[in-house]
Amino acid sequence: MVRRRASGLVFGLFFSTLASSAAALQQPDNTTIPVIDGSVTTCSDKNVQVCLNAEEGGSTINALSAAAVTPETYTPICGLTFKVIARGAGYLNTFGWYNVVAGQKPPASDLHSFLECTDGPGTVKVLSIKSSPYYQGGEIGFFMATPEGTSGNCPQFAATGGPVAGTVGHIYYSERKYNPDNTGPNSWVHLITYNSVTHPNSFYFAWEDLLSGGDNDFDDLLTRVDGIQCSGGGDPCTVSGQQGKCASGLMQCQNGQLTCVQTWQPTTESCNALDDDCNGQTDDGDLCPPSQICYKGSCVPKCGTTEFQCLGGLKCKDGVCIDPACETVSCNAGEVCVAGKCQGACDGVVCPFGQKCVEGVCSDPCASVKCDADFVCVEGVCKVNCGCDGCPTGKQCTTATGKCEDPGCNGASCAAGTHCVAGACVDDCQGAVCPKGQLCSAGQCVVDADAGAGGSGGSSGDGGIVFGGSGGGSAASGGSGAKDGGAFGGTGNLPGTTPAEDDGGCGCRAAGRDRGAALGALALLGLLASRLRRRR
Repeated sequence: MVRRRASGLVFGLFFSTLASSAAALQQPDNTTIPVIDGSVTTCSDKNVQVCLNAEEGGSTINALSAAAVTPETYTPICGLTFKVIARGAGYLNTFGWYNVVAGQKPPASDLHSFLECTDGPGTVKVLSIKSSPYYQGGEIGFFMATPEGTSGNCPQFAATGGPVAGTVGHIYYSERKYNPDNTGPNSWVHLITYNSVTHPNSFYFAWEDLLSGGDNDFDDLLTRVDGIQCSGGGDPCTVSGQQGKCASGLMQCQNGQLTCVQTWQPTTESCNALDDDCNGQTDDGDLCPPSQICYKGSCVPKCGTTEFQCLGGLKCKDGVCIDPACETVSCNAGEVCVAGKCQGACDGVVCPFGQKCVEGVCSDPCASVKCDADFVCVEGVCKVNCGCDGCPTGKQCTTATGKCEDPGCNGASCAAGTHCVAGACVDDCQGAVCPKGQLCSAGQCVVDADAGAGGSGGSSGDGGIVFGGSGGGSAASGGSGAKDGGAFGGTGNLPGTTPAEDDGGCGCRAAGRDRGAALGALALLGLLASRLRRRR
């Protein structure tokens, strides 16, 4: 099972910054930052690398090459966890957050301290920011307040926000354009950020606290905040140069830049209607026993034996019943042959509730996805649960699932194959238009053994097998083959077969992925039994 993190992590991927080719950061006086004293071996002062190694559990972040001044703003996921890692300054600085309004410097009243001057290294605090009366929704920024220029050594803030008069000298922001010594692009850097490799949805904030200069070790206040994404993080994207499931990605921060990060790694190909090995072909190779063929994610019996015969003028070729009009037709990837012509495998298909059509197969895109805490799977993507993120107008949050549902459905219990709409249980098949040659039963698209002529389908990239009609192709038992036949071929393959009267087997192809195969097989057996009774 693949584990996904919506923010940006994710899914077990290792993002090493040690090999980063990014140029090191420099101050206006050309000092490379952070300055590291290699003789220091503890996380105390002048070696931020030691601190990062201790927090990460190893040298996964290079303090020089991974140093960044972006992102400047962040999106809170749910609760935020703040941790003080080091205080290497004489000043007892304060750390807090503010609401981001594009193009506007945050007013003093919107500066909310959270790590106070008295919080020493190791202090951990949790902020339920979504329930805070001061959170306005949207992005947030962070700040450090110093006492430089005051008579005291403890910057203080009111409980409702804003500095206490006479206690704050300077304030430095994650949006550096608002810093008191900012004069343009080549201004003094007061904050370096690192996105964590070990901790999901987590960033380190390394601060330098003196106005217009300092010792540049960036551990005057070193903190980590968990539960945030860089702005734009977590959105689905397509990974350049990848194929199959490996092309699926999420936008995530890497060294301060949004990057499309691959969320699936190649695995051994299996008969499941996915391109597991990411070679651009779905269910290719010898995946099934010799007497079976891989069709739409399931291993099913082949025609061409004494047990099975094709119907309606179709003929058996390479284990499947084909429409002669499609026998020599070659379709592009993602298409199937219908009545001698190529069309999209999902054209005209409306899948049952909660499912999505991919390459001619209706299936639940969340069936093999496991999300992190505070996230739920929606259409195959891990998103922040509604308890944290709220719901759009006309929907309400169901606490048990973390998903937005129709009003009146909170806590409603519906039988399998149904779902709740406006407080009533509705058939998952309502409004569904399954791939041709299939019908919707108990919320699943399954084989229609009485499908007659016409119909399209597809379990693989170039072709599909269609019941009782024309469709694009699949051939060998493993689901592979040349373009004139085979799972990627585009020949019109239709398993519109019937068993001989003295046999009880099934030559038709059960639709769906592994999780739907049993249901499809049961429905198909019932239909075949009915057919046999009529024939007798």
